[in-house]
Amino acid sequence: MKNFFKSASFKIILVIIIALIAGIALGYASDTKTSQLTKAGSVIFYPVEKCASFVSEKIKDFNSSFVSSRTYREEISKQDEEIDDLQQKLVDYERTKQKLGAYEEFLDVKDKNPDYRYTSASVISRTVSGQMNVLTLDKGSSDDIKTGDPVVYGENVVGIVRKTTATTCTVRTIIDPTVNISAYEIKSRETGYVSTSASLSSRGQCALEGLSKQTAVTSGGIVCTSGLGGIFPRDLKIGMVTEIKDSDADVSLYAVITPGVDVSKLSDVFIITYFDGQGQIQAESSTD
Repeated sequence: MKNFFKSASFKIILVIIIALIAGIALGYASDTKTSQLTKAGSVIFYPVEKCASFVSEKIKDFNSSFVSSRTYREEISKQDEEIDDLQQKLVDYERTKQKLGAYEEFLDVKDKNPDYRYTSASVISRTVSGQMNVLTLDKGSSDDIKTGDPVVYGENVVGIVRKTTATTCTVRTIIDPTVNISAYEIKSRETGYVSTSASLSSRGQCALEGLSKQTAVTSGGIVCTSGLGGIFPRDLKIGMVTEIKDSDADVSLYAVITPGVDVSKLSDVFIITYFDGQGQIQAESSTD
């Protein structure tokens, strides 16, 4: 029993009893008609009420913060949509600018060659593998595209159409080893044919073959199409001579050429569907 009176439980009960007595005393001292026990309870539980009020306010603050956070996320989502829209507009702008650049490059050529009929086209895929350096364009036979049509960017040769479907065409580029073009160097007037090898193609280059040991072709010379054979019109630019080298096959020389346009970076080109003197070549196998 003595231990109970010394325990913490007894002390707590004693404090509550004293608080009740004090509350009742305060109740009698007031002039209101509220019961004394109620007043005593108010005194005792005032700290609890304060604590409950504090917790309630914090919950309200949390709810407010939660709503603000949701609003913030919605605002971020809206801004992300606006950014996506602006990025798409930028892509459209760049695409339009590239198309305009292609047209500007070609207009001068068309003015000089009123007999040309042509169609603009966009590159939709590329294949660079082994002996192939191929572009697939978004125009085909339904657009009057034929096997053998030359493909250009401005005044520069890009390649030649080798196969068509109704809506697409396959173009072997100037740095594809299967492409041969009759050509000449404009200063020396020496003629030959332009082709490439696997090693030159891997560097984005081609060569003017069949030059004699006494060739006057030098670095810096410009090589253009000769028009022989009716595959390409005359005087389209193939590229610039960068060096003269001995042929491994015979005693002749060849000129290494850097094409006038980087076919790996093209997005828009023109297909010449007709020019005076145009010939035709046979379509390649569909397994190409």
